[in-house]
Amino acid sequence: MAVQPAGRPKFSFQSKHSSAEISKFLAETDNKDLFFSLSYWEIAAVGSTARDLLEYAGVKHEKLAPTYAEWSAGNVPTAFSVMPCLKVKGPNGMEFNMAESEVIDTFLAERFGLLGNNAWEAMTIRTFYTNMQYLRERTFTETLWVSDSEKKKARDQFLSHSLRKFLEDHEFHLQENGCNGHYVGDKLSLADLHLANIIHFYGTVPWAKMALEEFKKYEAVWKVKETVEHVTELDEWHASDEFKRYEKGSLDYYTKNCTVPEDVADKKEV
Repeated sequence: MAVQPAGRPKFSFQSKHSSAEISKFLAETDNKDLFFSLSYWEIAAVGSTARDLLEYAGVKHEKLAPTYAEWSAGNVPTAFSVMPCLKVKGPNGMEFNMAESEVIDTFLAERFGLLGNNAWEAMTIRTFYTNMQYLRERTFTETLWVSDSEKKKARDQFLSHSLRKFLEDHEFHLQENGCNGHYVGDKLSLADLHLANIIHFYGTVPWAKMALEEFKKYEAVWKVKETVEHVTELDEWHASDEFKRYEKGSLDYYTKNCTVPEDVADKKEV
């Protein structure tokens, strides 16, 4: 057996079941007979789309939010020392682990009928989803991981260049689909849910007002957000104390790490 890294316990993708057995199990087991356990920090961010998917499907599940103390003590097994992670359990002791948000989100979307009607639609939905993931990564690399003295310049450049280019690109594709609140066809998909969660993410950063004003300039993009807000399967979840707790966790985290020092100084002078 491989040696575990110190303080970072790993779960393995090796199983007592063969890949053929697991594949057969997934193909033949109804979602109502599965239990999903999602682990992610007590913030919205990268875990938000998977949480929405689980609530949308109405499947049996739990949302775990390990504390920093548990993490530091080495009590949170992962594949790559990051979360989210997903454990799927079924009848007769069958269970397996998954890692990486993109893999988890697309797996759940396919299980729950949100990855299109055929291979072409699934590829298209994944394409939009992946591009949204890249936007969030650019947010961190361009605005967070810079010195305080550069944060205002970095933020303003991100809003005027990276975000605007993203919005122009996505507005084009959404208009091509008829500006109907969906990325592919006329039904809800992973791409729609993920865009709504990306917009929610920008609503939790200290410069949320500036970011959301950019999103609102693009009719078809904003219509996707409004369409997802009317998905009845998510109403109770989005109104819950648990959802609001994750939202507050994001607000607190990004206030601490993404605030532009000049903005704080400006507020003190008013």
